[in-house]
Amino acid sequence: MNIILIHGFGEDHFVWKQFMTLLPAKHTYYTPDYAAFTDCETIEDYVKWLKEFLRERDIERCVLIGHSMGGYIALSFAEKHHEMVHGLGLFHSSAYADDEERKAGRLKTIDFIEKHGSEEFIKDFYPKMFTDDFRKKNKELIESHIERYSTFSKRSLKNAQMAMRNRKDTTKVLKQASYPVMIIAGEEDKFVPVEAAKEQIKLLKKGYTDVLSGVAHAGMFERPEACAKMVETFIAACSHVPV
Repeated sequence: MNIILIHGFGEDHFVWKQFMTLLPAKHTYYTPDYAAFTDCETIEDYVKWLKEFLRERDIERCVLIGHSMGGYIALSFAEKHHEMVHGLGLFHSSAYADDEERKAGRLKTIDFIEKHGSEEFIKDFYPKMFTDDFRKKNKELIESHIERYSTFSKRSLKNAQMAMRNRKDTTKVLKQASYPVMIIAGEEDKFVPVEAAKEQIKLLKKGYTDVLSGVAHAGMFERPEACAKMVETFIAACSHVPV
């Protein structure tokens, strides 16, 4: 089975590198990377890119798993191309659109990136993905990621923020999904409140879910074994979806 792992905002495909080693080897994994894109301005633009990525590889059906913004892309893809989806997985993501407070925050973020540059933004933003405890114990890991992601262009970061700001609500995708849906949430997530995740879990017909204690926005690093076990169970369920 083809498994598509889509990274989130402020990171790239590298987020999946170590995590993939914990997943069943019998499947084929792809980690498309949009981090450097400067020509995508809406979530729909990213969906078109993903569709082309799959077309170029002759992938007609797949399991989509998205982290954060990657989940937004996966949800919109599933809405537009539901016939191509075996299963949908959300890693610290949400089907809700931004509320007005969050939209205002996005504009402030865009302004900060424009004024201070990518490096200063990533230094401030990236550590917030983790709990205080994880940050203290994994300083070298986080610093290496900050160094890697500080090279992103201002335009790519600003465009992604605007795309997320303007995305629409996709909860109907969760409600209507006849295929398995996975939601992994963190109790200490600063970006996707745990209560919002729990609300969306209730919408699922075929849900494979876990709300992780002591985890913020990056379970693939903070609790990799637990997340891998959930993903394995989810993928196994997807393999039984009729073609």
